[in-house]
Amino acid sequence: MGRTGLRGRGSLRWFGPNHTLHPVVTRWRRNQDGAICRKSIKKMLEVLVVKRPGSEHWALPGGSREPGEALPRKLRQVLRQEFWEPFEALLAQGAEVYKGYVDDPRNTDNAWVETVAVSIHFRDQNDLELKRLNSHLRARDPEVAVRWQVVDRRTPLYPSHKSILQKAAALFTAHY
Repeated sequence: MGRTGLRGRGSLRWFGPNHTLHPVVTRWRRNQDGAICRKSIKKMLEVLVVKRPGSEHWALPGGSREPGEALPRKLRQVLRQEFWEPFEALLAQGAEVYKGYVDDPRNTDNAWVETVAVSIHFRDQNDLELKRLNSHLRARDPEVAVRWQVVDRRTPLYPSHKSILQKAAALFTAHY
């Protein structure tokens, strides 16, 4: 936070805030019997993460939003078109875990990233929407890797995504 010493837009699209959306899609981690796994006394979460070609880190799904756009283009690449509207409905029901400035390597003094992080949590492994989401993820863009990752402080995510994930875990008093 603060001055970067870089002028102009850099690699960002607009001067001023560049808005992004990051859904934090979670479910409880379960063992073979279907019971929720625990670490010490706290329940364990799994989060949906994506990895794009040429990237070394996993990331929360989402990305930059065009003005008036509900779902970012990168998120649309992960989901099949038939699932866009149901996913928008899930976002509307989700809990906002963070909104504001994000420390991003692309930030300059004149252009920066601001995000909205929305938690979408599936409490039941037999949830119909969770099954639909999983089936739509299997038919996605083959270049984008998608998986469920255990929520932990050692998860190889971008630093700004880790802080968002920590807030989501705190929302459910889950292990982080």
